[in-house]
Amino acid sequence: MEPTEIQLLVFVSTIIVLFLAVVLMFFFFYFQQKKSSYLIKQREIQQRFEEEITKSKMEIQEQALQNISWEIHDNVGQLLSVAKMQLNIAQINLPEKEKNQINETGEIIGKSLQELRGLAKSLNPETIKNKGLIEAISMEISRFNRLNFINAELIISNDPFNLSNEKEIILFRILQEFCNNTLKYSKAEKLKIELIFGTNQLEIYAEDNGIGFDVNDKSKQNGIGLTNIKSRANLIGAKIDLKSSENNGTKLYISCPKEK
Repeated sequence: MEPTEIQLLVFVSTIIVLFLAVVLMFFFFYFQQKKSSYLIKQREIQQRFEEEITKSKMEIQEQALQNISWEIHDNVGQLLSVAKMQLNIAQINLPEKEKNQINETGEIIGKSLQELRGLAKSLNPETIKNKGLIEAISMEISRFNRLNFINAELIISNDPFNLSNEKEIILFRILQEFCNNTLKYSKAEKLKIELIFGTNQLEIYAEDNGIGFDVNDKSKQNGIGLTNIKSRANLIGAKIDLKSSENNGTKLYISCPKEK
């Protein structure tokens, strides 16, 4: 075979090899892209599925809370009202000393009835829809102070704006969870919640001066419902930051975008 023919054969072979390499690389990148696209789509489907599950759980919880609220307000409230009325009737023919005792018992029942109705309102999502986030939080703060559970305060900064009912209910439930954890576990003496209404978002700071806990402890996270708090926040596009340390209390930061 002539040298020229050999060179031509080598050249053609090289071109064919290069062409096949390019084709293989093209198919490799094409299938990689398809694979990446498939994985992204699967993640999106999984995320939507998890969001729907969380949303369904929340709807069930809200319905359960509404039912409990109705039971407290209608059934337990009515029973206490009847008991108070019967005490008032019973004391008519009693001696003065016993009347005073009955009056004191009646006052206790009256205060219990008032507190139960306040609790029923805080559980009922319709109350939050009708009164709004600020008034719903104010009612909780007033209840804590009235019962001497803790020294609580609410601070409002800038001009308030309304969020959607869904966002306000979720934000209220997150803060309610935080407050309940403070009352149950923290041994705190003070609780402060601040709502800062910015141009594009609502920022919420909640903090107590309790004993705190290790935020990396999984058992603690489950105990305080941190997963539930994060899931609720994700549904409305809110950002959550929870910080806590022993003897330095617990601080919760929420950033919720304003509707356009």
